[in-house]
Amino acid sequence: MVPVRLNDKPAQLLFDTGSFTTILNLSAVARLELPAMRGEGVDGLLATVSGIGGSKSATAVTARTVNIGGLKGRDYNFIAADVIKPPPDGLLSIDLISQFDVDLDLPENRIALYRPNGDCRAPSAFLAGPLSSVPLRPHGSDRRPRVNVSVDGQSLVAMIDTGANHTAIFRHAAERVGIASKFPQTGPHDMATGVGPRSIDAVMQRVKSVTSGDLTFEKLPVAVLDDHAGDEVDMLLGADFQRMVHLWISYSSGTLIMQFPPLASKHAE
Repeated sequence: MVPVRLNDKPAQLLFDTGSFTTILNLSAVARLELPAMRGEGVDGLLATVSGIGGSKSATAVTARTVNIGGLKGRDYNFIAADVIKPPPDGLLSIDLISQFDVDLDLPENRIALYRPNGDCRAPSAFLAGPLSSVPLRPHGSDRRPRVNVSVDGQSLVAMIDTGANHTAIFRHAAERVGIASKFPQTGPHDMATGVGPRSIDAVMQRVKSVTSGDLTFEKLPVAVLDDHAGDEVDMLLGADFQRMVHLWISYSSGTLIMQFPPLASKHAE
């Protein structure tokens, strides 16, 4: 969770690279006294947010001022819907995050956002080597970070999802990997939630290996989800994976840079 100030009032948002749009809970909207977005033909702007667990109706609100760390903005529109139990007050999502290169240092409990400066086709991340890098997969206007991975020898598409507590694989991909045949008869059961109103069944399994670029992680536990995130995503690399490896999501060059084992950033100010 990261601290922000909206209309000069404090709030806590979950840093979520797996969500399209920054969303505020209705209780936070009321506490922060954010007015409904208005304009020509617009009065609150009814909308729908969708994800794991289904869909929910939403409206739009406007914050006169937005402060995130040292970043300052004005007149920003947010989706308002109850998609996560407080705390936090909502989700800080890819519509804002992807304007920057992201130093995602969960092992040190730190996130930094960097504005691209000059020619960033070959960015120099503030990370000590050796580093491994893989290209981000472009997907139209959807800038959620996706990369190619290999799971037990099968090629899959994985999303770096800071909003997911645990690495997960969707059932259609688990069938290709060869672990879905155990679903749901074996393995510890849990319930997974997303932006939708439903909880979905999750069964914990273990894959032999997950490879991204020249890094391989062995015997990685995954949650098999009997649902689908859509948009060609086969699995989510959640916070448990992100705590094993220091990541630099470089939107300026379309690259995911990985440091393993993780070390603190050289520029920590």
